[in-house]
Amino acid sequence: MDRAALAACLAAAADADYAALLADHAALADAQLAWELKDLYFSTSASDPIQATGAAAALTALSRLDDDGEIRALAAWTAGLVALQVDGQMERAIERLDQAAAQFERLGQFHTAAATQVSKVYALAMLGRYDQAIAIGLQARDVMLAHDDQLAAGKIEQNLGNMYHRRDLYQQAEQYYVAARARFIAVDDEPMLALAENGIANVLALQNKFRVAAQLYEQALARAQRAGLHVTQAMIECNLGNLALFQGNYDRALDYLERSRRGYAVLEMPHESAIAELAVADAYLELNLAPEAAVVYARVIPTFAELGMRSEQAWALAHHAQAGLLLGQLVTARAQLATARALYAAEENVVGEAMVILTEAQTQYLAGDYQVAQISAEKAAAVFSEAGTWGQSLLARWLHGEAARTLGQEREARFILQAALHDAEDQLTPQIAQRCHTSLGQLAARIGDPDAAEEAFKCAIALLEALRAPLPAEEFRTAFAADKLTPYVELARLCLTEGRLVESLDYVERMRARALLDLLGGGLPFRSKSDGPFDAGLLTQIEELREELNWFYNQINRPREGEFIQDATVIEQLHQEVRTRETTLQEITRQLQQRGNGTMVQLQPLDLALLQRDLGPDTVLVEYFALDQELLAFVVTETAVEVVRRLTSEEQLEAALERFRLQVGTLRYGAERMHPHLEQLTARTRHHLGALYDMLLKPFEQRLGTRRLVVVPHRALHSVPFHALYDGTSYLIERREVVYAPSASVLQHCLARPQRSLQRAVLVGAPDAQMPWVRDEIQTLATLFPDAISLLDEHATLAALQTHAPRADVLHLACHGQFRPDNPLFSALRLADAWLTARDAYGLDLNCGLVTLSACETGVNAVVSGDELIGLVRGFFSAGAPSLLVSLWTVDDQTTALLMSSFYQRLRQGDRPAAALRYAQRELLKQYPHPFFWSPFVLLGRW
Repeated sequence: MDRAALAACLAAAADADYAALLADHAALADAQLAWELKDLYFSTSASDPIQATGAAAALTALSRLDDDGEIRALAAWTAGLVALQVDGQMERAIERLDQAAAQFERLGQFHTAAATQVSKVYALAMLGRYDQAIAIGLQARDVMLAHDDQLAAGKIEQNLGNMYHRRDLYQQAEQYYVAARARFIAVDDEPMLALAENGIANVLALQNKFRVAAQLYEQALARAQRAGLHVTQAMIECNLGNLALFQGNYDRALDYLERSRRGYAVLEMPHESAIAELAVADAYLELNLAPEAAVVYARVIPTFAELGMRSEQAWALAHHAQAGLLLGQLVTARAQLATARALYAAEENVVGEAMVILTEAQTQYLAGDYQVAQISAEKAAAVFSEAGTWGQSLLARWLHGEAARTLGQEREARFILQAALHDAEDQLTPQIAQRCHTSLGQLAARIGDPDAAEEAFKCAIALLEALRAPLPAEEFRTAFAADKLTPYVELARLCLTEGRLVESLDYVERMRARALLDLLGGGLPFRSKSDGPFDAGLLTQIEELREELNWFYNQINRPREGEFIQDATVIEQLHQEVRTRETTLQEITRQLQQRGNGTMVQLQPLDLALLQRDLGPDTVLVEYFALDQELLAFVVTETAVEVVRRLTSEEQLEAALERFRLQVGTLRYGAERMHPHLEQLTARTRHHLGALYDMLLKPFEQRLGTRRLVVVPHRALHSVPFHALYDGTSYLIERREVVYAPSASVLQHCLARPQRSLQRAVLVGAPDAQMPWVRDEIQTLATLFPDAISLLDEHATLAALQTHAPRADVLHLACHGQFRPDNPLFSALRLADAWLTARDAYGLDLNCGLVTLSACETGVNAVVSGDELIGLVRGFFSAGAPSLLVSLWTVDDQTTALLMSSFYQRLRQGDRPAAALRYAQRELLKQYPHPFFWSPFVLLGRW
């Protein structure tokens, strides 16, 4: 065995085996072996950091067995590099590198001593000790040039470029990177060329020279891949992700950033992983995933603080503050901004300070302090422009113009916004161009130029759709659109003003339940698939987390007999364990969805003619919408579209709805104790339902004739039982069938699904002491179908449901339901062995005609911006159900069993679901007049 082979063996060995290996090959355990180990470290540090770390550890072990000064110097050198490159411990790196340099100088090896200082330049820069870094770097470079060591001189220039880059001094950084690249070309060093081209691309990207930057990144990435430089590859992928983020190519950004994060995770490089996670958090923040971004920022900030990485810490703090502003955490955000600003000041980084000022300007704008926001934005823009930081400069200029618009400074605002728009289009930053178009549209509308306003808003929408379409998952699309609905709203308003009702309805539809529609239309995947061992590991984690969550859910919701937990502290601990695991599960799911799995979906406008044909003469669709707090309704029949204005204000509606909720809530915890007061309670509930009727239907119900009513609610209206609205003499369900839909487009999708003969039923029941009638319900329904599979008691398992559900014509689940307002996608149904969450429902792969969720609150949803419904309804619609029967509040077990029996009897006799439900509710109304008993269930989708 020669020394090179021995070095490889040592690098792969465990710590405990070093002594034996060195003893067995004592003749080779000398300074030459130390150099072999050092060279092995250098050759593998960018491709296999685990092997490189092994070489450094073996060298340290060798130095303990042999007191040779040269061996000790080499051991200190590699230990310093491990501290710098693998562990991110900058102070320790500097200490070990200085020890190495001092020892080499004592040995008279001045050239080698200078070589140890190459990496020290970077370590000092990371700690913000820039003047010292420059002095040491230039001194070391002089030594290298004196020895004609072009490679080492280039490495020093590379690190000097990194230092100036950290300070946002891009021209100086570029000069050093270019000089380094020339030296690496001269010595034909492919790995270092990849790093130099990556550095040049970084500073070009920050100056919005995107095309050249992209070419250099791709060139550097190809070099890294050819040479097997996995660390360098992960670094470049992170930078490519950031470049894509600057350009608004969010799908590419998420894909590259996830590749980088995975690369560093596999390489076990925690500080580099933290940098990759920081970039992922920035992407989340750009996409309006503020809570998710905040979690990541909170995780990496302590890492940067511990490692003394002030610049990264400051960036993370400033952006964490920005996320906090979106979450309403103003006090915390201001404190974080102050800390970030102090860190940037200590770094003498004026661009970083300007970035904090820009975030402060956004805070001021959100708080309504437009004049101060205008001044701050203008100040930040000046710094960015001088530094050539065009991306941040454009954002600051837009905010400056937007603040001026809000203050009524029309001429100044137009000048600033048009100039920013021109540069945003020139610099290929569509996300800024979209903001400028929106602001210019609002400006034109204010001064009475509807044509210019319409053109600007249409441009904004075109950009929004192009930015949104390739996003790889519904979570990203829903969040991204949440704060960008203004152009749709304003165009709906403009068209209404001009009597263009069909166009107005189209714009309302284009902003409503869009991500859900994408799911239903096949444009988005919602099942996590394994793509190699890394994904397989994530899927295993998901299964483990689900098992743990089921245990905690059962502890909270179904404590074992004799062990009822009353200690509030224990309950809170259980909830905290649940929140932690749910957050982790969501993070992992998001990771699986980030890798470019989406399909380019171009929005197809609502086919109104087809919808009207589907409605026919027997059905009318009423789509509600709020404009300036005023509720209006589009009324669509087979022949016409009308609009009814000024129904009520959202404030009045909320007050009336809250009064109704209080009345229904009196029976929530059991009707028996309230039985003596039922007649009085019924009268009160009718009164409040009458008030809601007067607001929502009375102004136009006579125009509807006897048609079936399809309601498309808006915001708070999603919790209104329209079928129970009372006109003073009867409930609406007594006069007509009532159906609900998240949007007209979603309804159209449901109507287009193939009709199925409802023959095969899968009936799932999980009864307990609180729901004793579930068993009777399932047994009764089983007799009504020619082909029924009953999964009762211990047979009502998640695995059995997943096995049988895809072959069902009717899927009926009777069990406990729970809506989770704190985390709606974890709203769930309790089966015998597990909780079926809304997220789990996505994967059921349904082909049925009807799903009934015979449980409490199964139709309750969180309604986020754009009328995206987040809850069990979303899960089952996404799984393929065209019709859903769900509940709006806690249901009574006995009356639910009666309702379901009546409903399914009519269904088997040939009634369609809406007619069958109407019949069942009217029959139950005769026995149980209070709406709590007969009206909680609503039908969504196809009637």
